Amino acid sequence: MLKDTLKDKIKEYILKKKIFLDLKIDRSFNVDFLAQGEYNINFIIDDEKTKYVFRVNTGSQLELTNQISYEYNAIKALEISGVTPKVYFVDDTKEFFDYGILIMEFLEGRPLEYDKDLAKAAKIFAKIHSIDINTIGDCFIIEENICSDRILEGKRLLKNYLESPIVNKELKNFFYNFLNWAEKNRNREKYFIKNKWHVINNTEVNSHNFIIGDRSSYLIDWEKPVISDPCQDITQFLAPTTTLWKANYILTKEEKDNFFKTYIKSLDGGDKNIRERVHLYSPYLYLRALSWCAYAWLEYQKPDKNIKNMDTFRKIEQYLNIDFMKSLLKGYM
Repeated sequence: MLKDTLKDKIKEYILKKKIFLDLKIDRSFNVDFLAQGEYNINFIIDDEKTKYVFRVNTGSQLELTNQISYEYNAIKALEISGVTPKVYFVDDTKEFFDYGILIMEFLEGRPLEYDKDLAKAAKIFAKIHSIDINTIGDCFIIEENICSDRILEGKRLLKNYLESPIVNKELKNFFYNFLNWAEKNRNREKYFIKNKWHVINNTEVNSHNFIIGDRSSYLIDWEKPVISDPCQDITQFLAPTTTLWKANYILTKEEKDNFFKTYIKSLDGGDKNIRERVHLYSPYLYLRALSWCAYAWLEYQKPDKNIKNMDTFRKIEQYLNIDFMKSLLKGYM
């Protein structure tokens, strides 16, 4: 498997490049598998005194040729928040590995639990969304037209799915109708343009991308951050497509209300009607989530796919259930 091949090469790479000296770890360090996503594989570098995460990038959701450098620069810019990991090393040459790599801080803690940690998550979002984007340079992609961007993204992700002979007609019709609805209602976007509020968004805020520690808590996995309206992250964090993903949990109205109150109270710049923004953006968030599931489902049918996570595949199939998708859009379509 790819992760086993990479593990064998990581120690050789760190010793050959003498990176262990910069990291101040003993040359007898160990390399162990940590976790993998759809577009990355992560390992722990450990000399029993200090730990780091060695991250290998295998693809780009943003379709970037410099994906790992984008991620590195984003994490560097975010360090000021105090709720994201520190990053120490990047190599995008692909001379030793066939992939870009970076080394970052290992953070102790556990994944977020929705019934316990909503207030902590709200405060993390508030700290990140309070960063003055005028002080961080131009290292982030900027999304001005969040509804139009989701439509374009949906069309791109769904192109092969809608043309595939192995996808059933009912599912194809659902996505054709969804795209048509999104096109007809893209004027929702005018609200965000007229009432501009731009912050740094993570765009992948599931429970396992939070590290909840005894003293501090963090938001990790900055693979595809953008500058855009904060409703991107807040909508995604609260949506069933996110809360069911790793934790099989659906937030109550009271839990959402308490989250909003804590988030608003913790913002440096004050609230600019986040609740209304979330309501307007929700169907476009679902378009992104469900279109990605359709795209990923088709990718999983390929025998040469580098990373295959069967838990992810089962969740994708659950989300592509026609009744589940219709329930998400009740009140919109």
